[in-house]
Amino acid sequence: MELLLVTSFFLSAGLFMGWSLGANDAANIFGTAVGTKMIRFTVAAIICSAFVILGAVVGGTGTSDTLGELGSINAIAGAFAVSASAAFTVLMMTKRGLPVSTSQAIVGAIIGWNIFG
Repeated sequence: MELLLVTSFFLSAGLFMGWSLGANDAANIFGTAVGTKMIRFTVAAIICSAFVILGAVVGGTGTSDTLGELGSINAIAGAFAVSASAAFTVLMMTKRGLPVSTSQAIVGAIIGWNIFG
């Protein structure tokens, strides 16, 4: 039971990261269309969800390999810290309406962890 709780806690950073990335990318792609009522929010959310999952499954391996070469994070706590800090950065920038690159947020978090380590 304790292992399940700890695993769920560490996975929460990944889920937060996915939510932040989806909110940022969906706002960039569908914001104008939903704002002008060209497409309903529900339809936009379903389309975004389907294609984000498809893109992660099809093209996610190459990104993981590239980021793995940038820095080695060999502790679960480090992976949690990197994911949570990148997700928080993307969330705050999106909430303030500032353009943000999720790749730069992730790379910055990895560099920060390597400096810390």
